[in-house]
Amino acid sequence: MSTSLPTGPSDVNQRDSLGAGDHAGHNRDHHDHHDHHDHRGHHDHHGHHHHVHTDIRPLRIAIALTATVFGVQVVGGFISGSLALLSDAGHVLVDLASLIIAFLGLRLAAKARAEHDIRYTFGLRRIEILAALTNGFLLVGICIYICIEGIRRFVDPTEVHAETMLPVAVIGFIANAVSAFYLHRSEHITTRSAYLHVLTDLMSSGAVIIGAIIIHLTHWDWVDPTLSILIALIILRGAIRVIREAGVILMESAPVGTDPNLVREAILNLPGVVDVHDIHIWQLGATDTTGSVHVVSQRTSDDVVMDVRNLLREQFRIEHVTVQVESRDLHDNGDCGSC
Repeated sequence: MSTSLPTGPSDVNQRDSLGAGDHAGHNRDHHDHHDHHDHRGHHDHHGHHHHVHTDIRPLRIAIALTATVFGVQVVGGFISGSLALLSDAGHVLVDLASLIIAFLGLRLAAKARAEHDIRYTFGLRRIEILAALTNGFLLVGICIYICIEGIRRFVDPTEVHAETMLPVAVIGFIANAVSAFYLHRSEHITTRSAYLHVLTDLMSSGAVIIGAIIIHLTHWDWVDPTLSILIALIILRGAIRVIREAGVILMESAPVGTDPNLVREAILNLPGVVDVHDIHIWQLGATDTTGSVHVVSQRTSDDVVMDVRNLLREQFRIEHVTVQVESRDLHDNGDCGSC
């Protein structure tokens, strides 16, 4: 569980020095390079904008169905006395929050791109991460409550009305199946993640159905708290993973699988590159990776910039890169900005 957050003073200095050092010596070449970059960015934006609008309708349908399932399961859980239904409702609440985050993330990202917000220069993608972090901590609290209540019911069993529990679980299963059907062709990665959440709801509802049938046939009320604790542990595992991933992104560490040392070595292997330093790689959101780097070279600045950008995009999937090109004299004199 996404930017509006600043990326630190060193990054600001890099951008300032890029403007002062990188482009001062080749203004005549900058216009052609800028046009090429804008054309590609416009093309990518158009395709992404199409994906956003394609995924909005399935998300709305899934949100409506998931909210309905949550309400039905909460009411059904209290009426039937089933902790398993209430646990599943907690699971559904998690996925409802994930769907809403995905929906708002797509809408806010599209709005930020359309308005070219000057204050939030990285857009609003970190809203998704902040919401996911909050959601993760809430989930941990819900799981702790479910586990405590489940243990209490082992000590002091509560009668479970399987005749109410079963139809409510079936309703949840059908609604989740419909949501999964609408989301399974989603194109945006955020929506595909929401689709996986709905699939876990589908499996959870199936487990509650099986539990209701067992309780109806055997009157083993202990099945209900057992299912509840199992569902809570599944949710807890996911919540801890969300908290860890969100925390890593907010700390602006390099993404998992991207080693800055390997990035440095790859850039050093480019023709004419003498030295590479001041590498920063961080995530704006769950899937958006950004980088900045200082490159020492005697080649034409634009050629070095394009080579580095193409390398990082193709080999490391870093789409947004700020490259400061320095001469050997500038580097040796220590006048490279944030070095």
